[in-house]
Amino acid sequence: QSWLDLQERLRDYQKELDELGIRDYQVPGLVSEQTDTEADQLLRLMRIPFRIAELLLLLLVSLIPGLFLNAPVGIIAHYWAIWRRKKALAGSKVKIKGMDVMLTEKVLLCIVLVPTLWISYGLSLYCFSDIDLPTLALFFYSFPLFSYMGIVTSEAGMVELKDLKPFLKRLFPSTKRRMMKLPAVRKKLQADLRDFIRMIGPSLGDVYSEKKLNWADFQQNMRRHSKLNLNHLSETKKDV
Repeated sequence: QSWLDLQERLRDYQKELDELGIRDYQVPGLVSEQTDTEADQLLRLMRIPFRIAELLLLLLVSLIPGLFLNAPVGIIAHYWAIWRRKKALAGSKVKIKGMDVMLTEKVLLCIVLVPTLWISYGLSLYCFSDIDLPTLALFFYSFPLFSYMGIVTSEAGMVELKDLKPFLKRLFPSTKRRMMKLPAVRKKLQADLRDFIRMIGPSLGDVYSEKKLNWADFQQNMRRHSKLNLNHLSETKKDV
């Protein structure tokens, strides 16, 4: 029963995080805001335009390489993986979602499509422009760097976007009050979860007590015990 109650509280906590648009790692940072002065609050508000400008700069930097080097491959790989997933699910009786098929197909297709796209751009520049060969070689060898820059800056932009949402929501008093309650809820959940683990931990045996565990031997022992239990259960049914 204690685990069910704890599980329900964890779900409620995660639901509150989702509604407020905040991540768990951001909750400890809310503790310092509970003692903010008016000057601190003003400085925090002044950070919002700079965060927005930083986000726009990151998106601008990632726009050109992402649009020309990453987006075509990503779109084709996405729809190809969906088609292959549907085909795999139709021909299998054990697959439920087939997410492993999608990931494998995306990786394999990107390995082929990425250099193909670069070569296509290189041939297009060679055939339809008057760029000399040294400059063309510089363009071609820059494609991996620009592609990587597009991925990194896009990822950084998404992180900034997720971090900006709580900043904007704090402008509303009702939302800010809900956010200020989260550190105490998180601290209480951490303490209760640790107490629960300490309570049930010894019953898990070596998984809980050993710092280093040989999982191959552990799984083999578990299979052996399961087999013995099944044999004992079958013998008991025969005697009955």
